[in-house]
Amino acid sequence: MFHGLPTRLREVRRLAVLSLHTSPLAQPGTGDGGGMNVYVRELSTALARAGVECDVYTRAWSADLPATVTVEPGFRLHHVPAGDLEPVPKEQLPEVVEEFAHNVLSLMASGAGVAPALHAEAGFDAVHANYWLSGVAGHLIKHELDLPLVSTFHTLARVKAESSPEEMSCDEPHRRVEAEAAVMACSEVILASCTVEAEQLTSLYRADPARLRVVPPGVDHAFFGPGHRPQARRALGLPVDVPVLLYVGRIQPLKGADVAVRTLAELKGRPDALLSIVGGPSGPRGEEHLEFVSHLALELGVSERVRF
Repeated sequence: MFHGLPTRLREVRRLAVLSLHTSPLAQPGTGDGGGMNVYVRELSTALARAGVECDVYTRAWSADLPATVTVEPGFRLHHVPAGDLEPVPKEQLPEVVEEFAHNVLSLMASGAGVAPALHAEAGFDAVHANYWLSGVAGHLIKHELDLPLVSTFHTLARVKAESSPEEMSCDEPHRRVEAEAAVMACSEVILASCTVEAEQLTSLYRADPARLRVVPPGVDHAFFGPGHRPQARRALGLPVDVPVLLYVGRIQPLKGADVAVRTLAELKGRPDALLSIVGGPSGPRGEEHLEFVSHLALELGVSERVRF
């Protein structure tokens, strides 16, 4: 089904998708829930509707979670025990990667949550790992089951260390860079969302260009499309006749909510302009950055025109 790919990846009927550190069912904009959640959910949905059975594995963070959730036909989400059954800071998750991989292997072998006929007839054809933690788990699973590995990193340690060093713990860059490089060397295909990311993979990690594929994220037209703007504004309690700036994303230094506030303050000719900030604090400095953004709006005299 995919042209120009290794032979073993051209006819994928059943895919194991790894999303260790965050569930595709989590609310985007809270905790570690962000674009990757949407990516994994929408990609799995699209593949399932195209006839590819998708089993998504994520770490269980509560004892109350069901073992398996059928999101829609052909798309199942499995909550995999690994570490304590509670939320764990992302910085501590490397310690549970091996346990996660071992338990995923057990679930893949048992056919948990899958109709017996499907499990008997359709073994897994490939593994798709999302983020470096899942990549390490995928590396182990690939060699245990002799399956091709597809990796999407979403963020890269060497890029993040340069652009947002405050988000990295003191030992994470070295450990994570080594892990990312090993996963890239092990992957049959590495997916990049744009040409810039593809260039970063080759220049910073010396990834094999022959293994790279640029797959730009799409747009779900069922949710995003032209509509009646005044009606939408009224539904949100916004004035229909003033400029509205919109920031959507988690609130942490890397994401730039402060840039949106400064932009609002620069609109000197439109003192009626508003800014809506959609998202919650995230990461080790999320709460601190939310407080900073709030104080910045107050300092610039625009706090009454900023909606969180």
